[in-house]
Amino acid sequence: MRSVNRFRKRHSREILARLGLAVACGLALAVFLNASMARAADEVTLQVVVKEAANDEPIFQAHLTLQFKIHQKYKLDKWISYSAKTDKKGQCTFHHITKGPIRLMVTAEGFQTFGKKYEIEEDNHVIVVKLRKPQPQI
Repeated sequence: MRSVNRFRKRHSREILARLGLAVACGLALAVFLNASMARAADEVTLQVVVKEAANDEPIFQAHLTLQFKIHQKYKLDKWISYSAKTDKKGQCTFHHITKGPIRLMVTAEGFQTFGKKYEIEEDNHVIVVKLRKPQPQI
C-alpha cells in the first residue's frame, strides 16, 4: 500500500510540474502574441507618388528618403531611415511604417529638392509630391 501511495504522490508531482510548465508556456505565448498584435496595429503602409508640377507626369527614379520613429519601451525613441526610388508610374510603397510623425525628402535630377514633415495616422496613406524645375537665378 505504501509503495502505491508513493507512486501516486510522485506521479502527482510530475503531472503538476508539467501542468505548471504548460501554463507558463501558454502565458508567455499570450504575452508575445499580444505584443506582436499591438505592434502590428501601430504600423501602416504608406504610398508616395512623385509627379512633375508643370504637367502632372510621373517622375521615374526619384530618390525618396523616409524617416520615422520607433517607440521603444524604457529607451529613447529611435529614428529609422528608409531609402527607395520611384517606379515608372512615379510610385513607391513603404510597408511597416510606425504611426506618428514622419519626415519625407524627395530628390530627382533636374528638379528642386522637396522635404516635409507629415503626421501619419491611418493605413494606406497616400502622399502626392509635385516637384518643380529649378527657377533661374536673377
